[in-house]
Amino acid sequence: MTNMHARIKSPTIIAIILTVFACSITILSCILLYRYDNKYTRQGPQAINGILFLDEEAFESYLSIYLVNGWAFYNGRLLTPEDFENDAPLPDEYIYIGQYGGFEAGNPSGSPHGSASYRLIIAIPDEMRTYILELPEIYSAYRLYINGREVATMGNPDPDNYKPETRNRTITFEAQEKIEILIAVTDFSYIYSGMVYPPAFGEPEAVLAVLNARLVLRSTLCAAALTIGIISMLIGIMSRKKVLTAVYVLICLFYTGYTSYSIIHTLKAGFYPFYAVEIFSFCAMLLAVILLQADVCGLKKNWWRHIFILCGAFVCIVALILPSILPSGNLQFMIFYSNLITTYKWIAVGFITVTAVWSTFKKTIHSRILLCGILIFDCALVLDRVLPMYEPIITGWFPELAGFILLLFIGSAIGQEVAEQYKKNAVLEERTRSLERLSQMQHTYYPLLQEKIEEAKAARHDLRHHMITITGFLNQGKNEKLTKYVSEYRAAFLELEPISYSENDVANVLAHHYTRLAKQHRIDLTLQLDISHETNVSDADLCSLLSNLLENAVEACRRQTDSRRFITLSAGYKGSFLALYMENSVVEVTQDTSGFLSSKAEGRIGYGLESIKTITHRYNGVTEFRYDRAANVFYSTILLDYL
Repeated sequence: MTNMHARIKSPTIIAIILTVFACSITILSCILLYRYDNKYTRQGPQAINGILFLDEEAFESYLSIYLVNGWAFYNGRLLTPEDFENDAPLPDEYIYIGQYGGFEAGNPSGSPHGSASYRLIIAIPDEMRTYILELPEIYSAYRLYINGREVATMGNPDPDNYKPETRNRTITFEAQEKIEILIAVTDFSYIYSGMVYPPAFGEPEAVLAVLNARLVLRSTLCAAALTIGIISMLIGIMSRKKVLTAVYVLICLFYTGYTSYSIIHTLKAGFYPFYAVEIFSFCAMLLAVILLQADVCGLKKNWWRHIFILCGAFVCIVALILPSILPSGNLQFMIFYSNLITTYKWIAVGFITVTAVWSTFKKTIHSRILLCGILIFDCALVLDRVLPMYEPIITGWFPELAGFILLLFIGSAIGQEVAEQYKKNAVLEERTRSLERLSQMQHTYYPLLQEKIEEAKAARHDLRHHMITITGFLNQGKNEKLTKYVSEYRAAFLELEPISYSENDVANVLAHHYTRLAKQHRIDLTLQLDISHETNVSDADLCSLLSNLLENAVEACRRQTDSRRFITLSAGYKGSFLALYMENSVVEVTQDTSGFLSSKAEGRIGYGLESIKTITHRYNGVTEFRYDRAANVFYSTILLDYL
């Protein structure tokens, strides 16, 4: 009962520690980003009642000025500079960008769709200078006027000829004393409308430096995800984990599709299918994580998991196709579409989290590293909702950054899985070679044994003649000749008897083979193999243990040139354990962070010691390898629970 409590307590404590650590680091990181990389919390001058005053000190102190507050908002009106020449219209209110999700302010139906205009006046120094205005995506068609002149158009905001089009844009212009910015926007295509993200304003060099840093970071994340995916694909082709690595490659591709939309919208204008591909990629990434997690953590293929996967696949298809086949501007459809994606997101994340915690509690392989990555992603999603007034300046949205971390954690688990599979394959090949060697040794040993048996039969047939000779020596009293004759006869007769090193046939065959090999290379080999004929250790495992020990020792001795070569191997039973102990001389030992490695000829690295560890673990045993550098002796101790 105590052992059971210990087994339960240990993974529970580890899961709690992982949960607290991952959540704490994520929360702290998100709060720091929210504070120091957020347009809404960035210090700087802001407009009041539609007017922003900037002097030389402001441009020197704040390289980029984010136009968040004080915009004059004209709901339901597409205004032009001519509307302000004589009797200027009064704004409905002064707002900050992001205050509303659309044009629902003052709209009785609460619909975000319709038209609106935004106006801001910036007072600047008197001399003529070049300025730049960075406009993030504005939903979903607009005209931009600066100082009474139309300088940019995206799509067609005219309600009768409406055409949606979005893009991240920068507008460079010259001005002095005053800048009047007027943006007339129309939207019937999205659940958001109008200006949702604050523009950036300043001198070109300063603003472009920030924009380039943001673009480089986003491009680096996408390039890194694609590179990881390509490397994983190549590894998968060469390994037996093709399905597992294929799913991980899909996760990398979907993550790239999810995070690359801002890069695409910086380089190219458009609307559909960019947003549909972005949403599809996010949903498909979650589905791929579910598939991969089930495989890596060894979750049983229950019927409910199949139903959930089918539902997830259905949502992914809906996310990609539905926006193209249903009428644009249908608000009820867009609300349903948004609620469907949101519901799927939280259910999928909840499923991934619960299964990760369950796998950690069950101590399944790789579950802890997956739990860390998933908890980081969970916290990022929650904080993305808890801290809604967040617009990153350089880095990125919380789910994007956490998604890349999750990608790395999953990749680490996949890498360990592939490495362990490769190691298992290498150990299996080592075991196969050991059995092949045993078979070859048996083919060599049994003819010699048969030859000895035939010689022994012939010697017994000639025994009558030897007895006559011995009797003659006795009758004649020739004791010295008799003694010499008997000694010669006994030596000749003993040579006919095959030596038995052990009762166990496998141990005996291996002992004969390596005894001959040791004689060829002038190695002092001492064997004491008290292994019974019947043992719970299988012949294949016993063969792998003994042959790997002796082969490594022989190769180590062969590399010696100026010292005594020796191998001492003893095996016997101690309580419930089969114990093997070996000492052998050596000149060098190959070692890495995981321990000693089997050094082979021509610089090859073998998996003999790894095979020994695998077999020992199978019998709940222990291994110990130790190298005495002063004496140049390698010690191997193996205990197997054979009961």
